[in-house]
Amino acid sequence: MSLINVAVQDAALSIAQALPAAGANVTTPILDLQAVAPNSNAWRLGRIQVSVPALPENVGAGITIALQAAPPSLVAGAASIAPNSAVPGAFVTPVCAQTVTIAGVAGAGSAAQYAYFTLAFDSTGSTYQFYQFVITTPAGTVTVGEIVNIGWING
Repeated sequence: MSLINVAVQDAALSIAQALPAAGANVTTPILDLQAVAPNSNAWRLGRIQVSVPALPENVGAGITIALQAAPPSLVAGAASIAPNSAVPGAFVTPVCAQTVTIAGVAGAGSAAQYAYFTLAFDSTGSTYQFYQFVITTPAGTVTVGEIVNIGWING
């Protein structure tokens, strides 16, 4: 068995999201990694960790979490003399799509677990700056407001 040295989540780069109701989905707030050239390579050493609590009601098709990414908008605030904070452009599913499924376990539900996403790269080879996640709960899986934590870890 090999062990991976994984750091703790960076509190400044993490979000908490309640699971959506049965048959619904929710889009998380945005993680801004400020991944702008030439420093975007610095982010290659880490990943995004999803911390999922035990879900005794997850007995069906499973809950999915899909990564979406966006570059900075190149037109937002362009008329300003001083640079504004970057805002996201259009969110897309990256070329290498990443979706995690928290598989349902009949009768018992799923145990607490971690899942990981690697960063997505744009057409220039730089990591995208902005990330959001779409969490989908299948019909018949009645959640009770459990919180999923998603955050950057340097590992």
